[in-house]
Amino acid sequence: MHTIPESIAPQVGLVVQELRAILGDEIVVVIHGSVALGDYQPGRSDLDMLVFVHAALTKRQHMKLATAMLRLSGLPAPIEISVLDWALLSEWVHPTPFYFHYSEDWRVAMASALADSHHVWVDTRTDADVSAHMVIAHTHGVMVYGHAQLPLPTAQQALAAVWYDIAEAETQVHVHPEYVILNLCRTIRWLEHGEVHSKGSGGAAMIAELDDPARTVVAQMMAMRSGMPGVMPEAALLQLVARQLLMRIRSVKGME
Repeated sequence: MHTIPESIAPQVGLVVQELRAILGDEIVVVIHGSVALGDYQPGRSDLDMLVFVHAALTKRQHMKLATAMLRLSGLPAPIEISVLDWALLSEWVHPTPFYFHYSEDWRVAMASALADSHHVWVDTRTDADVSAHMVIAHTHGVMVYGHAQLPLPTAQQALAAVWYDIAEAETQVHVHPEYVILNLCRTIRWLEHGEVHSKGSGGAAMIAELDDPARTVVAQMMAMRSGMPGVMPEAALLQLVARQLLMRIRSVKGME
């Protein structure tokens, strides 16, 4: 289990304090993602959290959570957080229902919702990504408040979540090249070797078994992730490598 970086430890404490004040003490808070995997990159990585609660949220709780996340996200790390039902600890469901979600992609919408007196807060939606998050939480998660045995999604649930995240890799690679290429690398390591990697360690593990141009492109993405100067590969090359990596993933038995 990796420790929480000193630079974000105060932020983690403040988030947990707010969650307890809003949701009560009967909760579980677990950190997953790059922090849990020991690959946190200041200024680049999110603070990823899952919270388990015993009951659906009230409108007041939704609004307080939204207000708190808008205030605490980015100080210093952007926060991505999902509030889930306690029953999921006993029986995992995919796609996963959630009561509340926040990430920086939701900042404008969340602020607008708070300003709209007619906004409907009390609802439950589903997120196909959460099963992949839960695999990381189960294997590497850092429990920062409460205690629970975290479930492991089935291989089918995890694969469906991973595919949801990478299916559009060829068209998205020019928008988020580092994220897409390294995410494909760690997906291959998981499917072929059963290893749970961060994007950084997944890319590093793949370099030795790749041929050019994929090897060079992955090395360039790794350098960029480390903050080293470099030249971004041309869009056509990025798309070619994304296609090659995606084809390797498709070749895994059972992949639709």
